[in-house]
Amino acid sequence: MKKAALVLFFTPVLSMPFTAWAQSDPAEAVTGVFRQFLTAFTNSDAETVVNLFSTDALFWGTGSQSLVEDSAGIQQYFSNLQGGTPGQNIASALGYSVHVLSETDVLVSGMWQIQFGANANGIPLRVSMAVSQREGEWKIVQFHNSRVPE
Repeated sequence: MKKAALVLFFTPVLSMPFTAWAQSDPAEAVTGVFRQFLTAFTNSDAETVVNLFSTDALFWGTGSQSLVEDSAGIQQYFSNLQGGTPGQNIASALGYSVHVLSETDVLVSGMWQIQFGANANGIPLRVSMAVSQREGEWKIVQFHNSRVPE
């Protein structure tokens, strides 16, 4: 019963547009952006992932061969998510730090993992991103993701 109550409470919060958090603590708002990224990735929701980025974001994905500098490139990068089974691949934070530069600019640096299938071990990844308020919404303006060296 407690789990159901938590899901009912957090589901609207996670789906809430980040304009509602625009006036709140920047660190809290940007933590919400990162969590929404992980949730959308887990749900195979490429549209939500792409919409978290500003239209002029600088993007280095784990498999990027070159710097992506537009929404179309970010959309193409995450196109393999679309049509996947939600929950088949699980994205989760392993730990991260948030550094508030100003009321409108925040850095996130940390680690997350992707677990392919319910019984698989997760692949740890490093992430660095800059998140800024753009027209009242928190948007990822710079993103770099890489595998942890062995």
